[in-house]
Amino acid sequence: MDIRSWVGSKQDTTRLGLATITLSAIALLAAVTWLQRRETSPGTRLLVVVGLIVPGVICFTTVGRAWYLPGALLVVAAAMAASELREDAREVVETISRHWLAALTVVLGAFYVFLGATALGVAGMLGIGGGITILAIVALSSRVPPRVASLVLVAAALPFAVLTWWSIVTPLLAILVVTIGWFALRSSARFARDNRAS
Repeated sequence: MDIRSWVGSKQDTTRLGLATITLSAIALLAAVTWLQRRETSPGTRLLVVVGLIVPGVICFTTVGRAWYLPGALLVVAAAMAASELREDAREVVETISRHWLAALTVVLGAFYVFLGATALGVAGMLGIGGGITILAIVALSSRVPPRVASLVLVAAALPFAVLTWWSIVTPLLAILVVTIGWFALRSSARFARDNRAS
């Protein structure tokens, strides 16, 4: 049986497979964290919902029919995890209002990884590397000076966009990463200063 018929007749199954494995690992981490939900904060449980729903939806495009069952299970699990957040609605709203820019930058970085996995050659590697760097700099933003973090963000987003300049998606994505990410890094640095002051 030809495996391509199960993965939407994709030609580059290796990169898409690696992207699927990475996203599945994120979903697994989110699921394990969800099993310990009595010990986690509302903010962490919100990340669990994102960690379940994003791989659950994106992998429908990377795997095709082979993802019907696991994808459906992840979407249902994300809905169940989201329903539990209603008890802590106020804290969830505060968390979202405080970190929504960083969360949006993380989503854009994940798209960078995904697009890099579907690209070929040096451009694909730069897309994957740039996306991982975007995720890392957002995670470490409270420990890195805002100016340095902003330069790293630009350096992570620019090469992939330049090499795929003929595409509408990647240059636009790079602009969004740099613009939204800049505000997210400033907001994170301000929040970290306020916490140290208090």
